[in-house]
Amino acid sequence: MRTVLCLLAAAILFLGGCTSGENQDQVKNEVQTTEPDVRAFKDPFTKKFLTSTNEVLPGYYLFRSKTGGYEMAFPAGGVIGERSYEFREKSNESLLAGVQVGNYDSIKEVSASLRMDYFSYYDKNTIETNLNSLRKEFNDKLVLSELTLKDRDIYWSTYIEDDYEYYGAAGYVQNTMSAGGIYFLYKFHCKFGFAKCQQLGQEFNKNRALDWVKQIQFK
Repeated sequence: MRTVLCLLAAAILFLGGCTSGENQDQVKNEVQTTEPDVRAFKDPFTKKFLTSTNEVLPGYYLFRSKTGGYEMAFPAGGVIGERSYEFREKSNESLLAGVQVGNYDSIKEVSASLRMDYFSYYDKNTIETNLNSLRKEFNDKLVLSELTLKDRDIYWSTYIEDDYEYYGAAGYVQNTMSAGGIYFLYKFHCKFGFAKCQQLGQEFNKNRALDWVKQIQFK
């Protein structure tokens, strides 16, 4: 009888331990899937494009194009303008997002905009034409650097205009495994006379721009 009671007690302890472990895993999963308290996740339209609650870069979340053609890092303070969004299934997509600068707390003196134009049919034969179009948009002042990665070529540049009132990154990404091309422009605008603007611009251009550009990937 004593042996039976001992076995029963051991079984209860074992089952209790398993239940406790399962509860801990459940709590852990709940923590991981809790939506961040940021502007991008609070906007219903923008939220549809965000595929993970985990940051891919500090202050940026994974965005997937509605075409399924590419992914990128989307800023926490960004909201996609629904009226300015254009989409043709698996063909092309254009979006414009207004961005409050700052990972979580916005810097009122600085605003930003993010523009992405994706074309599924652009291929290697159109690169020069596409790059010329990009240069003309910047009055041939954009000096592009080329970055060759495993499945894509990135032509990009940081820029500063109007005595540091504007700064950011612009360029074009070409899919080298199949067709697909993306124009991008991530532009920051500082309130005139805001002394910290120059510092913020230089910091983004030097330390963050390339990391952000590399997150633009074809799927």
